[in-house]
Order: sequence, then structure tokens, then C-alpha cells
Amino acid sequence: MICRCFLLAALLLAAPRGFAWGKLGHEAIGTLASNLLHEEVRLRVNKILGTDDLAEASVWLDELRSVGRGTGPLAGDADAVAFNEKFSDNHEWHFVNLPLETTAYSVSTRFAAPNDVVRQINAAIAVLVGKSQKFTPSQALRVLVHLVEDIDQPLHVGTGCFDFRNPRAPKLVSAPGERTASHGDLGGNKVLTGQSKCDNLHSYWDTTRVEQVAGTGDADKLAAHLRTSINSTTWHTPGDYHAWAEAWATDSVHEAAAVCRGIVFTGAKVNGESERKTLESIEADLPKDYESKQKPRAQAQLAKAAFHLADLLNAIDWKVP
Repeated sequence: MICRCFLLAALLLAAPRGFAWGKLGHEAIGTLASNLLHEEVRLRVNKILGTDDLAEASVWLDELRSVGRGTGPLAGDADAVAFNEKFSDNHEWHFVNLPLETTAYSVSTRFAAPNDVVRQINAAIAVLVGKSQKFTPSQALRVLVHLVEDIDQPLHVGTGCFDFRNPRAPKLVSAPGERTASHGDLGGNKVLTGQSKCDNLHSYWDTTRVEQVAGTGDADKLAAHLRTSINSTTWHTPGDYHAWAEAWATDSVHEAAAVCRGIVFTGAKVNGESERKTLESIEADLPKDYESKQKPRAQAQLAKAAFHLADLLNAIDWKVP
């Protein structure tokens, strides 16, 4: 437990988000998405990656984080090392900090960022349709697979911000215009739901919540379970696929608001003085029925991520290789 807590603490210092869905969630989404690909797209994916296994591709962007330490499955991988050197900010691509009451994502909003998850999804698409050489085709596909999965994790899009002038009774700020980054909970990473820093709301949704969906730690079994939730009628995103990521971010921030509904915030720790105060952590109590109420949402978002990924790959006007 001590080692796990140390790792999570280190990740919080290095990046505003943890691993969306965790390894289990990503691999299950990738497995299910692979099964939804059109045959010609499957062949295209196989040509680029040397496999049609999107589960393997789905964890690449997360595994990059340990390359600099010389650890993990990509340790010593020349492509991974070069990618990290060229894109040292890739840990910031996994999320966007939208206030919970955001009506719709827009690149023009002050809460969007040049390297946020929406922009990087579109950057990867641009490579695969022959309009950019930012990444190699294999890098672009791995980036795209992972980030499309990330964007449907609600807390990789929605961020709660607080009025903590009374630290004993912090309140979610109601209007987006009142929010500042210093008052944000970093997608639930600073919302403590237990006795240790490991027990935070973001980690709960990345790992614990995923394992509870089907009661299994097996990605193949989870993927099979998720397939029963696919709703191809309502989940297909209309319009030009270049704008789909914006629509998905909009959907996710609405889900994030529901993720936070009913949570009681009982205390806040802050750093600094006066207007320079920043939120260190916030203590919270989850409702007793939180797990039962949120399980359908978690299952739907995992399945939705698989559907969105396959739908996008099936729609792309491929120009590479």
C-alpha cells in the first residue's frame, strides 16, 4: 500500500491526472473496440501496428510515463524514448479541465488548452488522414486509441472547483466564470474519500469503479460484459468526425457533474494566503448508495468509449500507410 500511495502521489506532482480507467479499463475498451471494427479497417490497423489488438495499443500512452525512469514494459524502447523526448508534455494530453457546469466544450473557451485531450485527438486524426506529420502513423494510432478512451472517463474532462473561504464547509462553485485553476480538484484527484491519498475520487473511478462493473479483473470478461451495453442508435456522433472529440468532451463533462452529485465535502486543506490560496486536498463523504447509483454510469461510459473508438476508426478517411 505504501508503494502504491507513493506512486500516486508522484503522479499527482507530475501531472494533473492519473491513469484514466486504469490498465483493466483501457484493455477492455480496446478489446471491445477491436471486435467492432470493419474488416478493411482491421486490416489497416494491423498494417500500421503489426496487430489488430487495440488492447495492447490502448495502454501505450500511459506506459510512456515510466520510460524516463527506465522501468515498465517500454523501458529501452527507442521509439518510446524518442517520443518522450520530442513530446515531453504528453502527460498533459489525457484530460481537459472543464468546470462541471460547462454547457459545451469549445476550443475558444478559456478552460480549453492547446495540448488538451480534444486537441490531441484531432492532431492524431490529422496524421492518419494525411494532413500532418506530427507523429508517425503507429504513434498517431496509439495516441488516438488511448485518448478516445480517456475522454469518456468523466473525471478526465470535468473538474470541481471550490469556494473554500470556510475550510470546514467547502462548496462547489456554481458558475464557470467564478472558477480559477488554483481552486480546482484536478478531476477528483484532490478529493479524498478515505484515510490516505490513494483513496481519492479520481482513483476510485479509474480502478475501483471499473473492477466493480462486472466483478472481474479480467479484461476479456469485462469487454464481453460491456458489449451488452452498446447502444449504436444513440451513441453514434452525428456530423464531421473531426468535431466528434468536442462532442464527446461535452458529454463527459455532463456525466462528471452527475459523478459528483450527492457527495458531501467536509473539509479543505489550502496552501498560501489571501487570493494566492490553492487547494491541497478536500475531504469528502460518498453517499451510501453511491456505488449502486454510479455503476450504470461507469458501465455505460466504458462501453461508450469502445463504441466511439470503433466508430471513429471506421469513419476515418485513412491516407496512411
